Amino acid sequence: MKKQLRNKQMKKYNKKEQESIELLLMDLNELDNKPRRLFYALEQFALSFDKKYAIPSLREAQDLVYRHIKEGDTYSQLFTSLRKFIKEEWEWQIKHADTKECINYSQERIKGAEEFIKLHIKELTERRFY
Repeated sequence: MKKQLRNKQMKKYNKKEQESIELLLMDLNELDNKPRRLFYALEQFALSFDKKYAIPSLREAQDLVYRHIKEGDTYSQLFTSLRKFIKEEWEWQIKHADTKECINYSQERIKGAEEFIKLHIKELTERRFY
């Protein structure tokens, strides 16, 4: 009796809806590897069930995921640039080591670059969470 009642309560899905469910289930594990596939499947799912109003939110979520993935590259580039700048300053120090003022000036430039990177990273992380 319960089984018959449950079957009556179960909605019958049309072919388009069934395909979108299968596609979504197949792509659920793609969030780590290929998130675009999952977001595409979610959009198709929304369209199949006539939930077009959900698509802007899905696209926003996709943008957030890709921005997050690229953040690591941004931080890496910042630190690579800082290391390159410091190395160039040390080379300049060696060439101009004849005066204490030159070395102090160079050290101040390095300190300024480090402070800039700290401030930039702070701005990037604050923007990410607000």
